[in-house]
Amino acid sequence: MTLIELALASSVVVIAILGALGAVTSSSDLTSSTRETTTALAAAQLMMERLHGTPCEEVWARYNDLPLDDLDASGTSTGFAVEGLDARNGDADGLVGRIVLPCPAGPLSELWVDPSLGMPRDLNADGVQDADDRSGDYSVLPVRVLVEWRGRSGDRTIELAGVLGVRR
Repeated sequence: MTLIELALASSVVVIAILGALGAVTSSSDLTSSTRETTTALAAAQLMMERLHGTPCEEVWARYNDLPLDDLDASGTSTGFAVEGLDARNGDADGLVGRIVLPCPAGPLSELWVDPSLGMPRDLNADGVQDADDRSGDYSVLPVRVLVEWRGRSGDRTIELAGVLGVRR
């Protein structure tokens, strides 16, 4: 073999090895990203199940931003931790999960504008949308559960939305 053939063969082998290493790295990143997404989705679904398991008429008081109406006097927190996920840089509470309600700092008004929650909306089913405080007489309550984290591939978000209803 000549030196040119040897150099050419060596170059081909090096390119093949670098390609294989790139594929392994990409596969590892994809596996990590999939694991993060699965963890976030499971946490969001669990929180949505907890919200559905809480008596609807108590959800507003438990998960709004008003500390004075907390049912268990534990202090208001709409955030929740998710094991295995890191909070985004600059996240004020350091918690990756968050429950979003209409009018988070009260009062609960049917005129609150938030298209992601389907607001404004007739919350007490009286056929009229008004600015009155509906925190004591709502029959439906739209809710979103967000999980926002700093992942291996950058900032990521999972969002679930639903409407809770009072059982009568």
